Amino acid sequence: MPKVVPDYKKQAKDTILDSASELFFKGGYSTTSMDDIARKIGVTKGTIYIYFKSKEDVLYGVCNRNMNMLQEALKNVDPDEFLHMGTKFFKTEMKMPDHIKFHWIFAMGEMESNPKIKNILSKSYREYVMVLREKIDQLKLLKKISENTDSLKLARILISFHNGVLMSVMQGLSESTAVDLFGEGMASLLQNHYRTND
Repeated sequence: MPKVVPDYKKQAKDTILDSASELFFKGGYSTTSMDDIARKIGVTKGTIYIYFKSKEDVLYGVCNRNMNMLQEALKNVDPDEFLHMGTKFFKTEMKMPDHIKFHWIFAMGEMESNPKIKNILSKSYREYVMVLREKIDQLKLLKKISENTDSLKLARILISFHNGVLMSVMQGLSESTAVDLFGEGMASLLQNHYRTND
């Protein structure tokens, strides 16, 4: 039996998450089964269960992957590059397939009828807020933005703005216009928080 190395495990999980998010997006979360995901990849359902204990676990993996991408994008960002990096991340996001870009939309309709889904999406949202809040707190410590800035509130505003622009893309806003709008909106939202060098 071949040795299972960490890179292989990551690749296998990514393949499952890609296929699952595509099926969730096209057919809906509730109508997609673990059998459907396995069939799309060409493996047995048992293989999926090696990596994910349930369909909810797969959904959490889909949501978490995008949060991890944001964390990676922001991890080593120079504070002076925060605005530029946010816009660059959004441009990259716009090039992704719809099922990745709109990873949370397909589960929204399930929230009221499935408490597990509501918990997954709520946890994912809280993690997004935490990542942005930590970066904003770093900017405050470095005196790049005003120490009076409410980091939690600003993080929530930035996420709401991001999600609003994504919804506008779903409603027909062109991706190039969305990128421009996002950059200008980020600058506008942050301008009152950046400190001026007197």
